[in-house]
Amino acid sequence: MRVMKNERVEVVNLSYVITGLLGVLLAFLLSWYLADRISKPLSELTLATSGIAGGEYGRQVNVKGGREVEELAVAFNALSEGLERNEVLRKSMIADISHELRTPLAAQRGYLEALQDGVIDLKPEAIDVLVKNNALLARLVEDLQQLSLVDAGQLELDLMQVDMEEAMRLAASSFEHDLADKGISLAIEAAVDLPRVKADKGRISQVLGNLLTNSIQYTPRGGSITLGARYGEKWVSISVSDTGPGIEEAELPFIFDRFHRTDRSRARDTGGTGLGLSIAKGLVEAHGGRIWAESKMGEGTTISFTLPIHV
Repeated sequence: MRVMKNERVEVVNLSYVITGLLGVLLAFLLSWYLADRISKPLSELTLATSGIAGGEYGRQVNVKGGREVEELAVAFNALSEGLERNEVLRKSMIADISHELRTPLAAQRGYLEALQDGVIDLKPEAIDVLVKNNALLARLVEDLQQLSLVDAGQLELDLMQVDMEEAMRLAASSFEHDLADKGISLAIEAAVDLPRVKADKGRISQVLGNLLTNSIQYTPRGGSITLGARYGEKWVSISVSDTGPGIEEAELPFIFDRFHRTDRSRARDTGGTGLGLSIAKGLVEAHGGRIWAESKMGEGTTISFTLPIHV
């Protein structure tokens, strides 16, 4: 009887041992599976990260390894796309800046060397060319400084109550000579009881100035420009409409890009840097507003932007 009990105890003990060994084996296999499932995608992410560190922007990974790892991969891919996009923009901007600087610098150098060699005399015409190109260089530097402040989030705004109808009239008055010179009429159409906006008066004047400069540049002689303002529950919407040639639909998404020009052959002759609309976009968005363009070929263009109502 005692022998049978001992045998039973041995069997039970053996079953415990076997169960324990199986548990250890399963735990090992499970750990190996989970480690492989996690470590392999993490190794791929590490390799891709090293590639980005070496300048391979835009590198993408496609890993499987659980929700957390997959979310990490999605975030990595988004970061990689952003880095690639920023790198393309950086290279494009450097090329554009070099191109923009080359023309006025070459003109200045040509006239200065001609004066130095005695080929031409220091006449008013030569001085006008030098002053014009110097002004273009100064404006380009100033515009780039504005954009750098916007990009860095260091643009300081002196927010106050601003009467937009008054701001529009003031902006229009500073272009009286340019409008008269091209025979362009300008009308201001502001809604009755237009509420004041919360804005930096100087920055908004700059936005209006940039938009008016753009409209005057492309509005033909004898055309017209309309400054409009209306309001909703939370926003005042300001628009600058012209009777210019209009913008092709394919061009509209890009007109606020830096150095983008719908008519490259004319822009530099008028003294533009190709940054006016980009600066306007940055200034409006710094106020929490938005800016957009609507246009039809042969019917003109309207650029509108919103500003928050002062409460």
